[in-house]
Amino acid sequence: MRIGHTHADVYDRESDYWQDIEDAQNAQIEAQKNSSKAATDGERKKLYDTGSLPQEDAK
Repeated sequence: MRIGHTHADVYDRESDYWQDIEDAQNAQIEAQKNSSKAATDGERKKLYDTGSLPQEDAK
């Protein structure tokens, strides 16, 4: 019967823990990029639909 954990066991768990955190952060960053892009695209479409273009775009 084994009691305790080997260094490798602890290292693997810690590596998995930090990898999970990094993956979650990357997913959150990607979601923010996508929502920002969707908002920008939505506002751009709204401007084109209403014909309210800024002066520099209307030239």
